[in-house]
Amino acid sequence: MDKFQSLQVDKTLIELLQKQAGNPFSTTAIRDLYVLEIPEGQQPGRNQLRKHIYRELLRLESAKVIERHGRSTGRGCKFIFNPELSGVELETKPSPFVAIDSHDESPMDVKTQRALQEELSQRRIELVASIGEAEEYQRLYNKYPALRGAVKEQYLESREKSTKLLGQLRAVESVIAKIGFPS
Repeated sequence: MDKFQSLQVDKTLIELLQKQAGNPFSTTAIRDLYVLEIPEGQQPGRNQLRKHIYRELLRLESAKVIERHGRSTGRGCKFIFNPELSGVELETKPSPFVAIDSHDESPMDVKTQRALQEELSQRRIELVASIGEAEEYQRLYNKYPALRGAVKEQYLESREKSTKLLGQLRAVESVIAKIGFPS
């Protein structure tokens, strides 16, 4: 094989896998090591991080950069990192969880990022409540035809409110995506 295929992989994950070279490791073990690489104020949920790592490991497995140890499968299965056998050149990409080097200015400070995350959560809650309200008005509208005149206007207002909340939610999500903070 003259040409190597290249595969972009999370930089932090590759560094951790290189330290594990030749030794079996589990997704959970790598996740626990990965968490230690993330600054305190920026740590995502363990489940979100585990899913990210597992997706990356599956990509590496399909490229034959890692293989399952002892044909293990399911929860707790172990992998072995063997990049030499794959014929794949690994390129690193920044971790979605680790902030840019401290020399580079982050577009937003951690306090602002947390506030945006809180706003995002609040908008989601308000949206779900508004959708629930609209659905209930529609249910009442359909179940009790005598209420149609009284409920129809409230139903339409509730739908309009849901649409506005969805727009607000998308705006906050796009700001968070632009500054590179995982949601």
